[in-house]
Amino acid sequence: MEQVDNQWLRALTAHAPEIVIQLAARLTQGWQISYETIPQTGLSLLQLEDSVFHEPYYLGEIPLSTAWVKLNIGHGQNYQGAAQVMSDVPNLATSLAICDAIFMNQLEGWQEVADLMARGRVIRQEEDNLRGAMLAKTKVDFSLLNQEESDAAS
Repeated sequence: MEQVDNQWLRALTAHAPEIVIQLAARLTQGWQISYETIPQTGLSLLQLEDSVFHEPYYLGEIPLSTAWVKLNIGHGQNYQGAAQVMSDVPNLATSLAICDAIFMNQLEGWQEVADLMARGRVIRQEEDNLRGAMLAKTKVDFSLLNQEESDAAS
């Protein structure tokens, strides 16, 4: 099994939600899916900390979906998976939780989940590279301002 990291959710959500939902539905055909907790979709307040006074403040509301599932694949074999994602797409969190259970326990179809994650990592890396390039172009070198002030004073 490949190295598991904490970026699996980010990699899977790089794809359109329908792709993840369809994969989870296809891989679990014939399995019984039950919920450890009822899947929820709603809004959550995003709390951050002020960098100067270190006091908490609320930036705003974000869509949040959570799911915790148990897969019964027969013969008394049960496996659990969970996911929490910033999305309001119905069934996405449940599908991600199913992918979590399949991948982490190397159930039938885990390699398909791993392949989707690998493609998602490539997509996210390209996005990160693009953002890095845009950030580099907007960087301001304030040391040049000090040189102009010292030149004007001379």
